[in-house]
Amino acid sequence: MAEVLHLNLTNAILPLVLLVALTVALPAVLAGATLSQGRLAVVVVMTALVVWGVGAGIMAMLYAQINDGVWPGVGASLERSGLMALLWGPVLALVWLMRAQGIERRRGLLMGAKHAAAD
Repeated sequence: MAEVLHLNLTNAILPLVLLVALTVALPAVLAGATLSQGRLAVVVVMTALVVWGVGAGIMAMLYAQINDGVWPGVGASLERSGLMALLWGPVLALVWLMRAQGIERRRGLLMGAKHAAAD
């Protein structure tokens, strides 16, 4: 039992890497090259919910693995997954900021192209 209490590759590092990878990849796939800050906000909220749910699934599997196949409740899994948001939450905020700046940059380039065409 003492071995499962230590953080190692399979019970800590890989799940967190998977959640961070989802946090970075989902906004890129779902938002694409949008010019709408509103759409980006919706995509970020959807990403947070998906990553939270995937984290809950991971936590439920790890809990069942440790406790001889006994699955925790949904609430307990979501609560444990919420603790992992301490890592992926700031990453999602940074991704949101970078994507929002990209939207404003693309808008600026389109405005510059319109003004250049008008001259």
